[in-house]
Amino acid sequence: AKQAIFNLLLALLNEDDEVIIPAPYWVSYPDMVKLAGGEHMIVNTGTENDFKITPRLLETAINEDTRLLILNSPSNPTGKVYTPAEYRALGKVLAEHPRLMVVCDDIYEHIYWGSTPFRTLLNECPDLAERVVIVNGVSKAYAMTGWRIGYAAGPETVIQNMRKIQSQSTSGACSISQAASVA
Repeated sequence: AKQAIFNLLLALLNEDDEVIIPAPYWVSYPDMVKLAGGEHMIVNTGTENDFKITPRLLETAINEDTRLLILNSPSNPTGKVYTPAEYRALGKVLAEHPRLMVVCDDIYEHIYWGSTPFRTLLNECPDLAERVVIVNGVSKAYAMTGWRIGYAAGPETVIQNMRKIQSQSTSGACSISQAASVA
């Protein structure tokens, strides 16, 4: 999943494009953005917002250079989960900014013990499908940390560009890891 996010950043960002990262955040996001030539815009969410980006915070962070929003739910490190209503409210802001794409880092989907089923942004805002890339993997769900099997789903042209980057950098995951993840 980490490689998929990095491939997305390389495929999507031009020099100085900005990526909105709600804080607290997973430690690798800002450095991956920098390596891809982008600039990170850290948005402090705080206890008053239950450590989640709000529509107001999102709208305030967007400018002409903003290209991507990273959403991680359940969040690493807070464990916070966006509700369907929160996703719909963020979707309204995103609809007003057609150049802005979203990566939903859903790697902790199966480490979620909420009383309602897991949801991602596209469950609540399917009209954003051409602007959202979902990233996930087997490490957390199947206790396969280190096996390096992740995947992405999104707009065909974005995924094709990510695949080109993958084929020229690490090629593919080892066959043993692939077979184990099928099992």
